[in-house]
Amino acid sequence: MKKPRHQWETDRVAAVRLETLPQPWQGRPRAEAFALECDGETVGRAAFAMDRQEVDAAAAEDPGVVLAARCWVAARGGRSLALHGPHGPIDCAPFGIEQLVPPAATQAARIITLAPSNAEIVAALGVFDRVVACEDSSDYPPEVTTVERLGPDLGPDLDRVAALGPDLVISSLSVPGMERIVTGLARRAVPQLVLAPKSLADVCRDIVRTADALGVPEAGAAVVADMEAQRVALLAAQRGPSVPVYLEWWPKPMFTPGADCYSNELIALAGGHNVFGARPGSSLQVEPAELVAAAPQVCFVSWCGVAEHKLDPQNLVQREGLETLAAARQGRVFRLDEAFSGRPGPRMLEAARRMAAAIRSS
Repeated sequence: MKKPRHQWETDRVAAVRLETLPQPWQGRPRAEAFALECDGETVGRAAFAMDRQEVDAAAAEDPGVVLAARCWVAARGGRSLALHGPHGPIDCAPFGIEQLVPPAATQAARIITLAPSNAEIVAALGVFDRVVACEDSSDYPPEVTTVERLGPDLGPDLDRVAALGPDLVISSLSVPGMERIVTGLARRAVPQLVLAPKSLADVCRDIVRTADALGVPEAGAAVVADMEAQRVALLAAQRGPSVPVYLEWWPKPMFTPGADCYSNELIALAGGHNVFGARPGSSLQVEPAELVAAAPQVCFVSWCGVAEHKLDPQNLVQREGLETLAAARQGRVFRLDEAFSGRPGPRMLEAARRMAAAIRSS
């Protein structure tokens, strides 16, 4: 299956990202511009940034455009819309993830999971035997090898999802690009439960929401209690002052978590603080000079979708522009398995334990 061209869709249009931003949008946070296509023909334009979203007359009356804009913003850590059409505001208000799609029915017997963390949540709840398919990145629990695979995590075959007739799809808006999935499922009228946690508390609430949707509330409460016990143990084990930490999600361009991300709490539980944790957004692109200026004491490479044994600390150590980064020069760059640090689910606190061990060793 080819990766879809569009970034999001409604019943009327598919939004294809443009390579060049219009001048008024250059410099706006996370700005993207779109051609709105219908049957392969461009019928309109749109532009989204974190602080404002605009659509032209072709989409202003489209009932699906509010969902699309909310999903785009949520996937980048935002929870407030500033959507405008040619004649003024369309929707300018905070929103909750629970508002995005109608509530899911309980006791779902046929489940599809569309993020590795969602497969792990279902497994922790003890009902992975209900899962009939998942996207290609899921590698836990071991039973994922027995279910149908639907394609890449940011581009699964949504027509196949619909054809499988699930009672519930557990989707996510935890990273940019996932808006394609949530809007695509909505257009196909596939029942879904959308998760988009920004904090450990959000993860726990999502586990409870999922357990309720699957009719196993007691299991949800038990998983959350176990995670809380792990959190308390990590706090009790902390020693010494907080250490400045850089966590890298991608090397080129360099991406790292910002203020609106659960990673900050994982770093804090490990005894550190994110050197970019005050910047708004769930993920940020940073430059080598900014990292040098931030002066982390410890660095972790935890690249999205890259297996632990393929993570290369020397990539950061030898990167152009980081010649004066003390942590790199002094051997304080460590691998961190993205299976824990990048998946907001029951196993995520293992990332804090591994970071804590690295911080103590340095």
